[in-house]
Amino acid sequence: MKNKRSKWSSTLAIVMVFALVLSACSNSEQNSSSESENNEVGKVTLKMILLGDKPADADLVYQELSKMAQKDINAKIEVTNFTWGEWAQKYSLLFSAGEDFDLIYASNWTDYQGFASKNGFLELTEDLLSKNAPITWEKTPKDAWEQAKVNGKVYAVPQAVQENGAIGFLLRGDLREKNNVPPVKDMAGLDTYLTAIAKNDQGITPFAYHHSTENFIRTLFDPNLEAPDNIGVPSNQALSWNVHSKEGMQAKVTFENEGYKNFANTMFRWQKEGILSKNALSQKEKSPELFEAGKSAVQVSSLDQISNTAVTIEKKHPDWKAEIFMPEMNVVPSGYMQNGVAINARSKNPELSLQFLDLLKWNKEYSDLTWYGIKGKHWEPVGDDRFKELADSSNYPPGANDPWGWRGPNERWSVESPDEIVKELRDYRKIEHKYPYGSNFIYSDANVKNENAAIQNLAEQYMNPASVGLIDYETAYARFESAAKKAGLDTTLKDLQAQLDAYKAENP
Repeated sequence: MKNKRSKWSSTLAIVMVFALVLSACSNSEQNSSSESENNEVGKVTLKMILLGDKPADADLVYQELSKMAQKDINAKIEVTNFTWGEWAQKYSLLFSAGEDFDLIYASNWTDYQGFASKNGFLELTEDLLSKNAPITWEKTPKDAWEQAKVNGKVYAVPQAVQENGAIGFLLRGDLREKNNVPPVKDMAGLDTYLTAIAKNDQGITPFAYHHSTENFIRTLFDPNLEAPDNIGVPSNQALSWNVHSKEGMQAKVTFENEGYKNFANTMFRWQKEGILSKNALSQKEKSPELFEAGKSAVQVSSLDQISNTAVTIEKKHPDWKAEIFMPEMNVVPSGYMQNGVAINARSKNPELSLQFLDLLKWNKEYSDLTWYGIKGKHWEPVGDDRFKELADSSNYPPGANDPWGWRGPNERWSVESPDEIVKELRDYRKIEHKYPYGSNFIYSDANVKNENAAIQNLAEQYMNPASVGLIDYETAYARFESAAKKAGLDTTLKDLQAQLDAYKAENP
């Protein structure tokens, strides 16, 4: 009987121990599962809008970025791309439809001031910036914050470096030689090059420039290249002034400027000679894309982009003998709000968005990933500020997925980029360049929104065709002027002049 009790006691003890172990394991698993769920529950997804056609490996790159952000700030990253063909329409619909997103690329050319004045973007106060983006707040130049102000308030984080604002052209040396044209050294030489190709080379558009994003070429036709007039404002391209002096800060009609007349008359002649495309207004691709595809004999863009394309052409089409032409003119540094990032006024995560932006802008790993892709797959570093493209680079071309908004000091240049361009770009950033007298003037259309909208529509209807040579200047402007005056052109000029006068009074 004693033995039976002993066996029973031993068996009961074993069962109890086993039960305790199972219970402990179960509790451990539950705690682990609960902890994992809590981590996921606390994790925020930041939604970011970028502009431009999406590279093939963009999702792969941003998955890596999301992993880094989850580790550093406990946030997932979700990116949406608006293609070049759709961005203008979709951008404005984001705000009118009240879409849910956190960060968005913002720039003077995307009408940053207009959306800020309509409360589309969140005001970024000193307190908000210094607490959540301390490096950005400390290292961004004072001029940059000034240029980001709309009605005295900051609504975006501008880029932190000055860019060389020079315009460059990339040409086909093989076509130049084939047509016995001398090396292009000025605008007259460019004209000769384009005319020869139009006459002798079928199947290629001599100059397929993209009107909506490359109309800055108008500046090159100004009679005063030391101090050319502005080319207008996004909400009303008919309004302009000259930032280069206090005296030049006078409200003007863009299309009455001598520079625009010269430009439009040249475009009309180029259209008749077959230099421009008949479909220039509906063209969706920019000249760099068409140049690389062999469909345009010229690319026009910034020196940065010229450098990138030159590398690509040297690899794919060395027989093209790519050549660079940089027109001589007074180069004003691009404004700091040439590139920037704004936060949606409806964002539920403004603090976290700024923390993420601080990483994108100043953390070299974040910068390298978003600019050049995955190290070892798309690129590899060469020193501190150069890189070498690898086999998969074409699936995520350098700088192709709109990292411009967080442009900063970590940018690299390809080892294959022309050394003279890299030196010019690098040296330019070592010195803080002065801006012209009126560069910090910020135009507001708050008092003339309806008039501006109507006049902008008229400018697109009558003057855009003149800007690609589909109609002669005199006819186009006569029709525009008649309709624009009825729509309130004089009112908008008067409102602009009042703002210019106020600026001059504050900046004697």
